Amino acid sequence: MSALLDVKGLGKVTLNKLNEMGISSIDDLLMCFPKRYKIQKIDKIHNAKINQTITIYAKVQSKPSVYFFRKNLSKLSFKAVSDNQKFRVDVFNRHFLSKVLYTHSEIIITGQFKSSFKVFTASEIALMKNYDEGIIPQYDLADIHDGRIKKIINEVLGHGHQLYEPLPKSVLNKRQMTNINQVIHDIHQPDNEVQLNRAMTRLKYQELFEFALRIELIKQIQKSKQSSKKPYQINIVKALIKQIGFELTESQKKASNEIFIDLKSKHQMNRLLQGDVGSGKTIVAILASLASVTAGYQVAVMAPTLVLSHQHYQVFKKYLEPFDIKIALLTSETHAKKKTQIMHAIHQHNLDIIIGTHALIQETIDFAKLGLAIIDEQHRFGVRQRKTLREKGYFPDILLMSATPIPRSLAISIFESSDISQITEKPLGRKPIITNIYPYSKMKSVYRRIEMELSMHHQIYVICPLIDSSESSPYFSVYETLQLMSDHFNDKQVDILHGKLTDQNKINVLKRFKQGDIQILISTTVIEVGIHIDNATTMVIMNANTFGLAQLHQLRGRIGRKDIQSYCCLVVDDGVEDLERLNILENTDDGFEISAYDLRMRGPGEVFGKNQSGIPQFNFANLIEDRELFAWAQEDARMIIDSQDIKSLTLKENIIKTLDSYHLD
Repeated sequence: MSALLDVKGLGKVTLNKLNEMGISSIDDLLMCFPKRYKIQKIDKIHNAKINQTITIYAKVQSKPSVYFFRKNLSKLSFKAVSDNQKFRVDVFNRHFLSKVLYTHSEIIITGQFKSSFKVFTASEIALMKNYDEGIIPQYDLADIHDGRIKKIINEVLGHGHQLYEPLPKSVLNKRQMTNINQVIHDIHQPDNEVQLNRAMTRLKYQELFEFALRIELIKQIQKSKQSSKKPYQINIVKALIKQIGFELTESQKKASNEIFIDLKSKHQMNRLLQGDVGSGKTIVAILASLASVTAGYQVAVMAPTLVLSHQHYQVFKKYLEPFDIKIALLTSETHAKKKTQIMHAIHQHNLDIIIGTHALIQETIDFAKLGLAIIDEQHRFGVRQRKTLREKGYFPDILLMSATPIPRSLAISIFESSDISQITEKPLGRKPIITNIYPYSKMKSVYRRIEMELSMHHQIYVICPLIDSSESSPYFSVYETLQLMSDHFNDKQVDILHGKLTDQNKINVLKRFKQGDIQILISTTVIEVGIHIDNATTMVIMNANTFGLAQLHQLRGRIGRKDIQSYCCLVVDDGVEDLERLNILENTDDGFEISAYDLRMRGPGEVFGKNQSGIPQFNFANLIEDRELFAWAQEDARMIIDSQDIKSLTLKENIIKTLDSYHLD
């Protein structure tokens, strides 16, 4: 068997579907691994514990009843018995099961006894006849049923097809790693968890090893890059520090000094400045910009959204115009005539600092002397976009900024060729934001909090996961929530903000909110980054369980900007199962701690975005959970970096071809 066409039972329709997914050979097919596994094991009800997930056999004892809380949100309930123990079963948003669950039906239910052994909250219900115990691979391929792809792969495995082993023999022996062909068998047809875990360890290691080798190759390339020293005028920088009106925190001072040392160096600065929401990264960027300008260079500041670029423009002007620094804003909404004037001024070096969105990387923009490129919320830009801005100058210094902090050990691993500056303190006088989780059935408590804050003339954010309502989705939309809030607070000005509004409308809405003309602003996550309205003290997040922890923390960071006590209300549908994940937000407002937990649970690719971040999307490895394995991989990558054996050379050649897609600069 040498080609997919030779696989028995693989028809043309399925073959075409596989080809569309990039699976065009036997090797490709065998490397199409399951996305996940369901380990299905039936336990005894006597082993159940409160708030612990368990799978048990039961018999239905009553006809199911269905209750609708609101549109697309339902609860199905019925009585059941297991080993003579009787209890009620509740399952949310599965009202269609009422058509297949009859009295005396034998079922397998997975879920928890939440507060007592009288009510079982189910997450999954299956008829006994449809349930298979064991390790069940889940491929989740579009348009190809799991059973179909399993049958095709099993047919190929039965013919003993051998794959090329990509790892050097020295590494396999040193780490006692399983051969790739044994791994392929165990991944697709695991007999037990020990076998599966051994195969998974090998695949995790291979991903981490290739990533570590990329880092070593990038370090070699980075060493060769040189830049011009920037003899900035320290007296002007000190004058700004005296005038800003507040004392810099120790973290801000340390980060600024690290940047100033880089500016004096002949090597190109490639620094990641990360800090929690509201920690004061922008003022550090302003100090770096002023220093570069006093050394005779231009500065480009690129932000991911129009709203954030406008805000940066206002803040930079506020602090730098007294020093006769010429600043311009360039975005997609800049009129053609004005854009031409700005581009001419950039080329003639009649502008010092240019702030904008993706508009800064247009081919027609030609900097006279770009010395510093600042990229805010850097993971929101594609690798090529960041690279294009960098190439607007001759090895300009690069300052990447992120308000989604990564634990330092991980940051150093990912950004090996970058230096890391961290702002770990919050400005003086900030109070911790009081955060609480509310099931939707307790929405009255949320309304009372809003009423209390409005009575003190404070303002409210309400965040929704959707813009428009959907017949198939139980989640709140901006427009549904607008009606809800307008009905409840009919004497207040309520307005909306979302991505479908024109850029000018977004700016106008935020301007009115900032001026106090809007009391309640209902929005999607477009307000997630960089928007500061000091008088907004309450953040209500509907369907909070649909957002990642890092994103929830970013959203929460829009409030608590002054010394006024602020509140965050996380509203969840009754019956959601991941409240344990949200509990960390109730217990801490430390962005580094929250980010570490989020990364451990979901992995960097999910947290930062699969396509934009420059962080590799691992299929198996997790850079937080697999720290020890990654340390091995780094050690082995350093060992073979100068190796001349055929496999090592082939690995390095393949990795060099893909460096751009894996590194942030």
